[in-house]
Formats: sequence, C-alpha cells, structure tokens
Amino acid sequence: MSMPSNGLDQQKSMTSKECSSKDIKIASSQIWSPERQAFMMWMYFAGSIIVYASRTAMALCMPEMYDEFGWDKRQQGLVMACFLWGYPITQILGGYMADRFGAERVILCAGVCWTTITLFTPVFPYLSDGSQKSSLSLVIFSRMSQGVLQGMHYPSVMSATGTHVVETERTQVYSLISAGTHGGTLFTGLFGSIILHHFGWGSVFNFLGVLGYIWIALLYAHGDTKNHKPISVKENISSENPSKKASKPLPWRKVLTASPFWAMILAHFANGYSYFVFLFWLPSYFHENHPHSQPWVYNVLPWLISMVSAGLFGKLATYFLKLGYSKTFIRKSFNVFAMLVFGMALLSISYSHSYQTTLFIFCVAAASNGAYQSTVIMNPSDIAPDHTGFMFGVMNTFGAIPGFIGTYVSGAILEMTSNWNLMYSVTGWVSIAGWAVFAYWGSGEPIF
Repeated sequence: MSMPSNGLDQQKSMTSKECSSKDIKIASSQIWSPERQAFMMWMYFAGSIIVYASRTAMALCMPEMYDEFGWDKRQQGLVMACFLWGYPITQILGGYMADRFGAERVILCAGVCWTTITLFTPVFPYLSDGSQKSSLSLVIFSRMSQGVLQGMHYPSVMSATGTHVVETERTQVYSLISAGTHGGTLFTGLFGSIILHHFGWGSVFNFLGVLGYIWIALLYAHGDTKNHKPISVKENISSENPSKKASKPLPWRKVLTASPFWAMILAHFANGYSYFVFLFWLPSYFHENHPHSQPWVYNVLPWLISMVSAGLFGKLATYFLKLGYSKTFIRKSFNVFAMLVFGMALLSISYSHSYQTTLFIFCVAAASNGAYQSTVIMNPSDIAPDHTGFMFGVMNTFGAIPGFIGTYVSGAILEMTSNWNLMYSVTGWVSIAGWAVFAYWGSGEPIF
C-alpha cells in the first residue's frame, strides 16, 4: 500500500521541480541583457526629461502669462497646482495596470494623450468667451487632465525596473532614469527660456509636444512592446515578476499595520509638499526678488547640479549595496541629504539678501534633493518587492496630494503677506519633519 504513495510523492516532487524550473526560466527571460538595459535606461531617461519638461513649462511661462492674462498670485498658484489635482488619481491604477499588462503599454498609451495636451496648451485659453474666468478654467482643466495621464508614467517605470532589472542594480538604474526629472527642468530652463524669449510662451508648449511625439515613436519602434514576442495573459502574469506578483494578493492588514509603510508614506508626503513648492515657485521668486538676473541662470544651474547629484547618489547607493551595507542603512543615510539638508537650505533663504548667495542656496537645495531618487522613492521595491508598481502608485498618490496643497497654499501666503521668507520657512520645516519620521520608523526590508 505504501508503494503507490511513494510513487505519487516522487511524481509530485518532479512536477514541482519542473514547474519551478519553468518559472525560473520565464522569470530570467524577462531580465534585460546589459546592452538592452543600457538602451532602455536611456530611453526612459529621455522620457523623464520630456515628462518633466512639459510639467514644469507652466512655471517657466507663468510670468509671461501673468502679463497677458492678469492672474494674481492665488490664481497663478492654482494654475500650477491643478496639475497635481489629477496626478494622484491614476497612480495606483497605473501601477496595477503596469504590473498586470506590461509597463511599456501603459507608458505609450498615456504618453500619446498627455503629449497631445501639451502641444495644444497654448490654444486652450483662447477657446473661451474671452473672460478671465473662462480662460482660467480651460487652462486648469487641461492641466488637470495632463496630470491624470502623467500619473501613470512613474509607477509604470518603477514596475518596469522591478521586472527587468536585477535587484542589485535597480537603485542605480532607477536613479539614473529619475535624474531625467531634473534634466527635464533643466531642459525647460535652458531651451525653454530661449524659445520663450524669441517666440513667446505658446511656442514652448508646441516644441515640447513635438519632442514628446518623437520620443513615443522611438519607444514604440525600439522598445519591448514591438520588438519582443507577444506573450499570453497567463504567461504574462508569471513572467512580469519571478514571484508572480500580479496574481499574488497584497496582504493589506500587514501593510497597514507596518510602521515602515507609514514612514514611507509620510516622508513622501513631506517631500511632495516641499519639492513641488521649490519646483513651481522658483522662477517667480527670482523674477520678483532679483528682476535684473538672467532667467537662464536660475532656471538652469540648480537643475543641472541636481541631475548630476541624482546620478552620483544612485551609483553610490549601488556601490554600498554591493559592499554589503543594508538597504535600511543606505535609504536612511542618503535621506539626510535628500530631506534634512534640503529643508535646512530652504530655511536659510530667509537670511540671504544677495542674488549670488540666494542662487547658491537654491543650488545646494537642488543638489541635496538629488539624493531622494536613492532613498524613499526606491522604498516600495524594498518593502513590497512583489508589488512594486502598485505600492509605488500608493506612495506617489500621497506624494502628489501635498504637492497641489503646498503650491496653492504658498500662493495664498504670498497673496496675503507677500512674504517669500515665510513661505520657504514653512516648506523647509515640512521637509525636516518628513526626514525625522523616516529616520525613526523607515526600513529597507520587506514587511511581509
């Protein structure tokens, strides 16, 4: 009677080993080769440049648009912040769809839509009846729609790196891709300033829209979607991640009761508030407080430094990881620069009275915040490696909400008090509070 049982056990064991071997082969086939990884990294880097250039173009053009449409500070803050009304809506959805159906498909579909909105942004204010209220409403609607569509981009990129890049290289790869966010702001500041000066604010959006279409065409022609053999839904679920993340349910009770999860959320909340205020109000600050300064200098230099620092911190994080340092140590150590030094720099603006000193402080703030791409922003892949895209979407939702709150509140503060020092002091303390929370409760280890 025992013989058939042993035979069944052996058969089950062999079947299990065969299945495991198949899963490993399917999973390893999804890892990019070094050449493919380098190519896709630079493609997504270029995409980050265009995404952020189109996002920050409004801040660059705002002084010119103010002259044309007469928007006050509160309305200016509203126009810049409304992008972030739509941005949180699709973070979780974008991450889930990328994990489930493939990151590149989501990036391409959303990209066509937000690029079209960017291209036609100069048209929207003139489609109204001519009143200030109507033109403002149309611009707000277009910006919010752009935010909805761009909300899918970075959760999808995070999902792609979690799927196709080996664990020891993910921080470096994503940091270099994310350096494109600073490169996008740099691109807008440099080339956008030139276009703005010679051709007007509308041409800035037209130029970025055309670039967006070119990038989408290149990604479609040379990316994974077209050049790799299509796979079935069943195979896709298991091949997107070695641990079959799309079919593995997320244990919400463990997630919601884990301190590292809330530390990540609160830190990203604080960074979302402080970073977007820093990003959107910088051109207006120099335009009002140092009107004789060259726009291309303060619109370029901080973001050039930030882009370089993001890449360097990414390489350092990978280096320390290969030396055997824990992810928790790396995330917390680098966050000292990303949020503590960044917050202290914003506080010190109150003590600066010269253009050169103020520009230096902004450069220090931008350089230190470049480290953020190697800290909290990578935490979803640390604490929930099987649900990276989805968890990033959850985190980024909480990062976008304070972004529009902070941008609008800052505009209200300036409208009521005209006190830039007060506005930046509030922003600096928010960043420091976020650093303290992550320093105490944050972790780089899986929570389930």
